[in-house]
Amino acid sequence: GFKQIEAKKVADYRPPYLAASGKPNHDVVRTWVRGFGKAMALAPERWGSLAEDERLQPLLTPFIGFMDVEDPDFEPADNIDELLDEAATAIPRATIILHKIAQFSTASAVRRRSKTGRNDPCPCGSGRKYKRCCGAGQPSPN
Repeated sequence: GFKQIEAKKVADYRPPYLAASGKPNHDVVRTWVRGFGKAMALAPERWGSLAEDERLQPLLTPFIGFMDVEDPDFEPADNIDELLDEAATAIPRATIILHKIAQFSTASAVRRRSKTGRNDPCPCGSGRKYKRCCGAGQPSPN
């Protein structure tokens, strides 16, 4: 689980918006979150199943404050700047843990399947054919 991932020290990622000192610029974080959302959309099956898992909601919560709100009746909390600072600081840990969980779930799916064919979707979740992705450069079976 999360503790095993953190014990392996894989949660040391710092996105560029987190400067060495000072508070993160919320507009820059919002732009980064939009980009992360676009990257997630490239592998909708993998990320969609993670987003639907209730156990992972605490990891997704920091992203929500930086997503565009379409509701005209939405009123931010009085301490919104403080909440967004906390969320921006939590995003790197959440990002790396979500990525590791996605890798574990992909690896499990690959283990269940005996062999990936050249024209099958790549097991990494890129959405490309295996032969054009992770299988590129592999010798032909013929």
